[in-house]
Amino acid sequence: MTAEEYKSTINKVITTVALVFIVSAFVFIGIAIFGGIGQVVSTILHSNLYLYALAFASVFLGYLVSFGKWAYFMRKLHVKVPLKKNLAVYLSLYSMDLTPGKIGRVVTAYTMSRIAKIKVFNVLPIVAMDTVTDFLGAAIVALAAAIYFNQFLWIVVVADLVSIFPAFFVINDWFFRILQKAFKKSSYLDMITMYGEEYFSSQSKLNKPRVYLVSLMFTIPSAILYSLALYFVIMAVTQVPHIGAVAPPPLGHTVLIYYTAQVVGSMTSLPGNIGVTDGVLVATLNSVLGFNNYTSSAITIMTRIATLWFGVLIGGAFLLYTFRYWNPTKHELRRFRKNRNR
Repeated sequence: MTAEEYKSTINKVITTVALVFIVSAFVFIGIAIFGGIGQVVSTILHSNLYLYALAFASVFLGYLVSFGKWAYFMRKLHVKVPLKKNLAVYLSLYSMDLTPGKIGRVVTAYTMSRIAKIKVFNVLPIVAMDTVTDFLGAAIVALAAAIYFNQFLWIVVVADLVSIFPAFFVINDWFFRILQKAFKKSSYLDMITMYGEEYFSSQSKLNKPRVYLVSLMFTIPSAILYSLALYFVIMAVTQVPHIGAVAPPPLGHTVLIYYTAQVVGSMTSLPGNIGVTDGVLVATLNSVLGFNNYTSSAITIMTRIATLWFGVLIGGAFLLYTFRYWNPTKHELRRFRKNRNR
């Protein structure tokens, strides 16, 4: 991918994010209307900002913990990149969370391949495994909470199975081999075969039980940190005067609510699970913690801002920062001048 092609792709992503932002705004408005827009806005405006800030802090700390898993994958594939550049590229991943199924994260593999000066299909398994194990950790945490509290168990089990099924196509080459046999006489498959062989050659080094176990040592703690955002939002909202200070909910219940909403939303593969996760959050806050409609609506809006949209903004900032890695190197400039002189 050339710098021009990369920037063109990013422009398309920006267009997608802008459209999803508009949809998300309408979803927030719908949730606010459901809860009573005046009471929802008042609840948000009177929330404890210091506690709300902890929601953002816990999410960002979760990103840093997850970076340890990313770095582990890099070492397994012997991809050497300076820490500062590596962290910047990793954080830029979150700018792509509003693309369907997070497929836009593939773009960051091109930046990493340019920095490390290796083929993109040798880097792509890192991006794929990072996304897959993120969901795997969330699925395990959701299932554990559902079993412990004996709530939403079948919903979580079905959502986990449906959502994780597509992952098998990117972490295992069995479907790729089936395509090879079915279309072995087709020239159309030649390019797919060439790139697929390179991809799965690297992927096989990560697709091992030990790698998955090590990745969960990072993914599960980061998943808990993400769900803490909901806990701190609830704490911030329940301190408003017209509700009165109430005892904080059990942390386990907030984990259950947060990840039930996340895994159900993941079944749709919608950008950011917009609408589905929001609706499930409102419903589960009502049913599990007994909040009224306007409190649940306010908590949902604030949580989604602190998790989904905070990640997109942080990722977007680092995505812009990583543009510098696409500037022509001295070697490329010399080659360009040499070709131009010819």
